[in-house]
Amino acid sequence: MDLNDRKRKILQAIIDEYIGTAEPVGSRSISKKENLGLSSATIRNEMADLEEMGYLIQPHTSAGRIPSDEGYRFYVNSLMRKYKIGMEAVAQLQSVLETRVSQLEKLIRYAGAIASNLTEYTTVVTAPKEQEFEINKIDLVPIAAQTVMLIVVTRTVRNKVMNIDIDSATCMSLANILNEHLAGLKAGEITFDKIQDIQKDIENRLSLHPKVLIDIMHFVYETITDSGETEIYVNNAKSILKYPEYNDVEKAEKIFTFLDDKENLKKLVASSDADGIEAKIGKENDFEILQDCSLVTINYSLGNKKAGKIGVIGPKRMNYSKVFASLDLISNEIDKILNEYISDE
Repeated sequence: MDLNDRKRKILQAIIDEYIGTAEPVGSRSISKKENLGLSSATIRNEMADLEEMGYLIQPHTSAGRIPSDEGYRFYVNSLMRKYKIGMEAVAQLQSVLETRVSQLEKLIRYAGAIASNLTEYTTVVTAPKEQEFEINKIDLVPIAAQTVMLIVVTRTVRNKVMNIDIDSATCMSLANILNEHLAGLKAGEITFDKIQDIQKDIENRLSLHPKVLIDIMHFVYETITDSGETEIYVNNAKSILKYPEYNDVEKAEKIFTFLDDKENLKKLVASSDADGIEAKIGKENDFEILQDCSLVTINYSLGNKKAGKIGVIGPKRMNYSKVFASLDLISNEIDKILNEYISDE
């Protein structure tokens, strides 16, 4: 059954209240704090209907209600207010990411820490695991009109057909520049400053659009880090102790044990495969230990290729609107900074 406008407003008010207080919400509390224009009796009747429909739970006979997993899901999908992050926080985020980063790994570590600071929850971040693959040689071979084969030689040889409109002489010159700067390097040695140096060298010696280097470097980085493995970083695991849901020592210890197991965390984050922001609420999580928690994840990209995820773990009554806004902002900033470093725009 669809919820009418009155039930939606009451459900929204209850969940907003419960997110802030962690206490069951009664009809009198809603009638006093929310400008609904409804009596306590009317709200109480609507709450009973919402409970019968599966959106609310009454934990004790005389207590108020709390949201069910279904209630939270409806809230996230249909009721959540848009959260606006303050300009001061945005400026601080941009400043930290732009001034402290020289490698992808460091960028992701800082992003995870910032996500934890913004949301006040535990964050889990995955990044491509840097391998000891060394670039031996890079070749560019024209194979048809506006079509070039990029060949990257490490311990193995990988190639990719790319749509680039350059002649054979330019291919050779570009390959020479790339080899001058990259031959003998491993993933951890390819800094954003190094990529900017390559771009400047190309600008001085050739006439090519910056996107050409962006596309090439995406494939080069993918080649020397492509083992199917990921690194994972956890920030602010102790934040769970701030929430009354984890006052039980045994329960808190189990959560800490889970967060300390990187293989479990990799499986957890990998279970979220949506293109945009995805929330797994309560029993939607695959791990039983997290069925009183929510996980919100978002991808970040190297160009058009997904490079990793940022995830936030917290109680089911987490401030979803703030978490969604924070992750969206951070993901966009990572994407923007990566591309700016590569294109030097």
